[in-house]
Amino acid sequence: MSFEQSVRQIVQDYDLVLLVTFGSYKTERFTDRSDIDVGYVSRSPLDVREQLGLLGDLVVLFKRDGIDLVDLSRANPLLLYEVASNSRVLYEEEDSYLKFKLKASARYADTKFLRQLRKEYLNSLIRETGE
Repeated sequence: MSFEQSVRQIVQDYDLVLLVTFGSYKTERFTDRSDIDVGYVSRSPLDVREQLGLLGDLVVLFKRDGIDLVDLSRANPLLLYEVASNSRVLYEEEDSYLKFKLKASARYADTKFLRQLRKEYLNSLIRETGE
């Protein structure tokens, strides 16, 4: 079975609407010791057994143990932004990747004030301890 056929089978088995890789995979930074970051969106939430099955199928697909699996419907806004900015689509149903990128950008923008508050708080701690 080809890589593409295997991806289609995985998508069908787990009812996925989006499957992407992100991080260093397929970049010059990727080495034999690197893991492969894989994000997914499923039509309905996967239980633990299904997540482990998906992880096992991805290990077979990529022929390596180092797979980090992320449910993109539950990921934090910073990770979503990173995935939306730097990922490769393995599978998408209709416009699911575009919809994901729009949602990720909106969540990132919506939480900007929280990141700013955190930055100000950390800077104040640094000033206090530096004096």
